[in-house]
Amino acid sequence: METVRLRTDELLLRPWVAADAEAVCRACQDPGLHRWLSGLPRPYRMTDAAAFVGELAPRWLAAGTALHLGVFAGAELAGSVALNAIDRSAGTAELGYWSAPWARGRRIAERAGRALLAWAFGAGLGLARADWRATVGNHASRLTALRLGFTMIGERPGAGPADPARWLAALRPGDLTAAGADVPDPVRRAAHTFGGVHPTLSAGPVTLRPPARRDVPGIVECRRDPLTARWFGGRQPYRAEDALAHVERDVPGRWARGAEAVFAIAGAADAYLGSVDLRPRADDPGVGEIGFAVGPRSRGRGHAGAAVREICRWGFAELGLHRIEWRAEVGNDASRRVAEKAGFTVEGLLRQALRTAGGRRDCWVGSLVKGAS
Repeated sequence: METVRLRTDELLLRPWVAADAEAVCRACQDPGLHRWLSGLPRPYRMTDAAAFVGELAPRWLAAGTALHLGVFAGAELAGSVALNAIDRSAGTAELGYWSAPWARGRRIAERAGRALLAWAFGAGLGLARADWRATVGNHASRLTALRLGFTMIGERPGAGPADPARWLAALRPGDLTAAGADVPDPVRRAAHTFGGVHPTLSAGPVTLRPPARRDVPGIVECRRDPLTARWFGGRQPYRAEDALAHVERDVPGRWARGAEAVFAIAGAADAYLGSVDLRPRADDPGVGEIGFAVGPRSRGRGHAGAAVREICRWGFAELGLHRIEWRAEVGNDASRRVAEKAGFTVEGLLRQALRTAGGRRDCWVGSLVKGAS
């Protein structure tokens, strides 16, 4: 396979040369690259960079299996873009990219990726499909793929620490976006938020923070409470092992996927009082849904209302939501009172719309919209 030189705006995409090794080595000291690029040697040395630009990339090019290009803004290295797993007979390849830490915030990977894909879909390789994958939680890479027009097609489960779960996506030639294309504001905001650290929020008399191992006894007490079990269902008796898995696996996993933000409601001396969560809708990222539960010894003190108001404020400000929904099984009057005091408007009753362990149930639905008093 012949190599290629491409230009887009001020960026030059060209084959690696031996003189690039120093800049590649400097870029690959970045902890973010080591976090997301599997197989990157750690520590990354000049010998690794020299082998990549002088031996590996040329060998893959000669074999026709991969095309790796450096991305340069003037004389400065800005990143890398590549087509891996090239299969000329099937017309497929996998897009990969990274940005140098000093060049981030300029959509380098997106612009370089678009130029390379346009070439590969056209006379360059005549590809019929480009694939993409990234470790679950790499929201920056996912955002770039979405801006390029990739369709997310699922998640491949991991097989262990050395093989984490991966997001998978695909792109056909006609779906490649034009320069300057962007995603809806809630998608962009969610990527930046869930790609960062799970925050701690102040909510008046209580604090919202990530659940921790020390919360296990409080979580068990709350979930074993008859009222909580009545309205939320789930395994009974709820065990400490269940709470620990929730804290150490489920909560961080949902945050990494951008599927749900779960907060512990903490009171005086950081004591666990309950939980509140917000889930963006997969089919409409401008809409979220809240859930909350407070332990039996903390009810009637306004803690749930304070937590709901704060998580909604956070959802509007940080996730760019336009509407937040509340649902509760008909008869859950305590949940309805909290929602109404937090400003939700009860919009009606949905028949058999709530799926529980005991079957389908009627539920109330309410909403809080951005800017509403």
